[in-house]
Amino acid sequence: MDRLGVRLALAIGGAVAVVIVVAGILVNILVGSRFSQYLAQEQTARRDQAAALLADAYRFNGSLALTPLEVRQLATAAGGPVAIYDASGHLVARSAGLGAALGGPVESTPIVVGGQTVGRLAVQSRGLAAAVVRTASDAFRRAIDQTLLIAGLVAVSVSVGVALFMGLRMTRPLSAMAAAAHRLGSGDLATRVPVPTDREGHELATAFNSMAESLQRSEQLRRQAASDLAHEIATPVTVLTTQLDALADGVVPATADQLAATRETAGEVARLVGDLHDLAAAEGASLLRAPERVDLLPLAADAVAAVQALYQQEGVALLGPALIGAGPVRAEIDPRQVGRALQNLLTNAALYTPAGGTVRLSVAQEGPLARIRVADTGPGIPPEHQARVFERFYRADPARARRPGQPGGTGIGLTVARELARANGGDVRIEASSPQGTTFVIELPVAG
Repeated sequence: MDRLGVRLALAIGGAVAVVIVVAGILVNILVGSRFSQYLAQEQTARRDQAAALLADAYRFNGSLALTPLEVRQLATAAGGPVAIYDASGHLVARSAGLGAALGGPVESTPIVVGGQTVGRLAVQSRGLAAAVVRTASDAFRRAIDQTLLIAGLVAVSVSVGVALFMGLRMTRPLSAMAAAAHRLGSGDLATRVPVPTDREGHELATAFNSMAESLQRSEQLRRQAASDLAHEIATPVTVLTTQLDALADGVVPATADQLAATRETAGEVARLVGDLHDLAAAEGASLLRAPERVDLLPLAADAVAAVQALYQQEGVALLGPALIGAGPVRAEIDPRQVGRALQNLLTNAALYTPAGGTVRLSVAQEGPLARIRVADTGPGIPPEHQARVFERFYRADPARARRPGQPGGTGIGLTVARELARANGGDVRIEASSPQGTTFVIELPVAG
């Protein structure tokens, strides 16, 4: 049984018990006080009613004189022995028992006729009746206490049962998720948790499984990337070592061609190391960001100038940058980072566009976003690869084959571009792709 659920149920049951005890004490005090007030008001009402009867008799007879039978009836109506006095204070009549030792206090009420006090009625509460009333009051309070106790026990039992059921229902997924997290942390990246039907549990389990899938995919990419990088680095390093050994041993003469080939091989190794450095720098770009208000059209022109030699070498025409709509288009960005992201997109477009093809660069403001589009006339990216081209070390070369003789890349150019754009509050995405070409777009928030 889940300990967290049991503790939660006991805590709720204890809280309910405390509330019921406090409520019982308050109810006992309030009900007892109101009951005593009710008894006092009842006695006063009976006395006032007896005085009203005497007032009616005075209006009818012109005096307060009563027969012994009428006096006894009046005492019964008043709730105790009575004495009747005239306006001068002289005793007119009294019932038996008035002043008895067991009697209670004597209360008097004026007898008013036509706005004038014609006498006074004194009533003594019966001592035995008062004791009976106190006994009834105590019994009533005990009945209330017993009722509250029974209701409290039932409420606590039901509350603990419901809380235990709900607590276990709520905490079992958490316990399962905690166990899954331990397995995930131990390296079992295939760990997943069942998805509950309730909304909160469903969202939590879905988020956990999504995280686990992301970690598993990242680990697969890391292993694949490590294998690819080891293979790619091993080849030029082996070639470079062989060339240097041959040159050192005199097997191959140190001609200009041999030295150029050796330098090209060393450059290939340096390029691979540089790509890894670029990826590490892009992942920390938000910490190194130095934003300023930038006009994106000149920034795009600088990126074009930086890659112009590559386009001439590849035989691809680079058109732009063209401003679409009214300008200027400004954004609060780090120009060095966004410029590097744009250069990566332009480089990617040049390498995957056939010779004689065209790449168009444009800048536009569309609502709150500034968009820099890079549209090429390459072979396009099939839908099954589009969702993954921004993943680290992922290369969709089978989908977008580069021309023969071109060196293989590490597959991080687009990853670096997206990381740099996101560090500046924007993003990079594929806007459109078909066999006639692909359009990448950098989206950035417009400066206010």
